[in-house]
Amino acid sequence: MSRRTDADTPRQPSQIAILRYLRIHGPAARIDIGTATGLSPATVTSLTADLMAQGLVQESQGSNGTNGATNGNHGATRGRPKVLLDLVPNAACVIGVKITINLIEIALGNFKGEIETSSEHSINTRDLDEAELIATLIKLIDGFIADHKGFSSRPPVGISIAVQGVCDSNSGEIIWSPALRHRNIALTKALGERFGGIVQMSNDANCIATAISQNTNLHRDGDFAVIMLGYGIGMGLVLNGSVYNGDFGTAAEFGHTKYQPDGPLCNCGRRGCLEAYIGDYAILRDARGLIDLPDANSLHPSEEQMMDLVERARKGDEDLADLFRHAGKVLGYGIANLIALLGPKQIFITGSGARAYDMMEPELQRGLSQAQVPELRRGPQITHLAWDKDLALQGAIGQSLLRHDENMFQAAPVAN
Repeated sequence: MSRRTDADTPRQPSQIAILRYLRIHGPAARIDIGTATGLSPATVTSLTADLMAQGLVQESQGSNGTNGATNGNHGATRGRPKVLLDLVPNAACVIGVKITINLIEIALGNFKGEIETSSEHSINTRDLDEAELIATLIKLIDGFIADHKGFSSRPPVGISIAVQGVCDSNSGEIIWSPALRHRNIALTKALGERFGGIVQMSNDANCIATAISQNTNLHRDGDFAVIMLGYGIGMGLVLNGSVYNGDFGTAAEFGHTKYQPDGPLCNCGRRGCLEAYIGDYAILRDARGLIDLPDANSLHPSEEQMMDLVERARKGDEDLADLFRHAGKVLGYGIANLIALLGPKQIFITGSGARAYDMMEPELQRGLSQAQVPELRRGPQITHLAWDKDLALQGAIGQSLLRHDENMFQAAPVAN
């Protein structure tokens, strides 16, 4: 990689690049930062000195294992420990909020993107109109900040909201969510007026995509998509290192692409969407036509209801097993379309709805093979990511920090 000289290096974008490199890769030596970013050693030294003076970056001592000569007798290493740079955790904090059916979660993230603490609040979200939802969020966030002042002496610099459903990330409006009865709820403006800083919103799949993009243990370099299975079907799409929202802020609604025009009714109000075959509510709907099930909420199935179906299928109920297999086939057709359109390097399949992935995966591959153009069968890699950790809140915090990085380096207005 060719390196820019100090004279032709824009300082602000380069400082942002250093902060983001450290947030993803953790403590790193100056030489490694320069290699990754293409900055010269002198430039890295100058820029990181500025960041240290601002209290954003600090030095730490690394292992001397890669820096010294090897002692042939004992395999030990000699020499001074390598000096590493790391972000200062309490340089800033952000708030992450996640809204799902009857549950609101709040988390506090530090400047490194780590979740310091979180809380859960069971609330009948579908009973809330726009004003009530805003008032509820303000009350919960106020209480959360008051309860956790010990983590930061300064107010949060940003709030990022992950929403189940379709939302406009440009306007900060919830277009539709299964968690809410009302549509077209303007959210971020009111919260921004109350708390200051940058308030942003994205659907939960985009937040998960952000979390994966910031974890080098999960993905390789290149474009990738995250398909989230659960109550509905969502997708986050990362192109050229950034989550793609489209011009209208509502891109990558994979679950509402069509499998069959006159198919079953989707919860969005249209027929034949992928979600109408794969979503939890769709599988439970079809299961009720096959077996007697306890009288419970079929519109918003619980994890217990869905796991009951999975266990019955694994214990030999072939009719139920066929529901999961068919869901896998439909998903395979959807992925074939995704590959034909965008050709991502990697596709992740995750979410609570992937609980039956072992039954879905063979038919997914069969459906993909049936639908895919033979010349496009070289890739991508499809990876099942176990839902043992909810990445949506982690990604919401990551999105807030990405915006904060850009915002804090904007030139301040010149005083008269």
